[in-house]
Amino acid sequence: MTATIDNVAVIGAGTMGAAIAAHCANAGLPVLLLDVVPGELTADEQRRGLTLDDPAVKNRVVRDGFERIGKIQPPSFMSARARELVRLGNLDDDLEAAGQAGWIVEAVVEKLEVKRRLMARLDAVRRPGAIVTTNTSGLPISRIAEGLSDGFRRHFFGTHFFNPPRYLRLLETIPGPETDPETLEAFEAFADRVLGKGVVRCKDTPNFIANRIGSFGFGAGLRAMMDLDLTVEEVDALTGPAIGRAKSATFRTADIAGVDVALKVAENLFTAVESDPQREVFKVPAFM
Repeated sequence: MTATIDNVAVIGAGTMGAAIAAHCANAGLPVLLLDVVPGELTADEQRRGLTLDDPAVKNRVVRDGFERIGKIQPPSFMSARARELVRLGNLDDDLEAAGQAGWIVEAVVEKLEVKRRLMARLDAVRRPGAIVTTNTSGLPISRIAEGLSDGFRRHFFGTHFFNPPRYLRLLETIPGPETDPETLEAFEAFADRVLGKGVVRCKDTPNFIANRIGSFGFGAGLRAMMDLDLTVEEVDALTGPAIGRAKSATFRTADIAGVDVALKVAENLFTAVESDPQREVFKVPAFM
């Protein structure tokens, strides 16, 4: 069984959200990419006499994210045609349109309450049968959809992509306690055949699999850095191709993912693993 997904809505046009939108467009899927409406005008917008209700202002955040993803290297889009499959909008004006997508994927900030508020809004507009997933790096899947409708919870689970999604094959899927098994299996087949992903199903444990291991390695590296009084540049010289790893090494990898994201992932993990005998490794040093 393969999920019937012929269009996608991505909520959040940050590093991951915009890149997920690009990858879906590369697969030939029309994508609606949304983000928040700005709360204030920029100096340039004020000079131009614009207001917060102006469409150009309301779509500024999503437009900036989309333009940024179009400039990074290696390219997120396979072609100009794929880029044209992405339509931009905002959460005030276009949420109901997002609710009509076959698959809605959330990729907003790694804060549980922010995600929960968004899911409640999606529950109100999501069409019957539509799949809703979260790209959280490690927050509890069970908590994100807690208290929402039965239909929503049956069609909700985690889809953790890795940056950049076009090039990193891994996709972690994380079912919640009420996720419908057939829906999950159908999506995993879609992710394999349409998105070209190597799907690994995870348990709903803190940071799942890859980020649990990665966070430990990152934390251990930071401790060694401080013990040996190494610089950022020295750490990356030692932890990249010199030991058979990617040239992004340690700190450049954090830059690609977003230092704020790396920090939040580690903080969430430290809070969640009180009984882990090596918990202190996940404690992020102040300079981060």
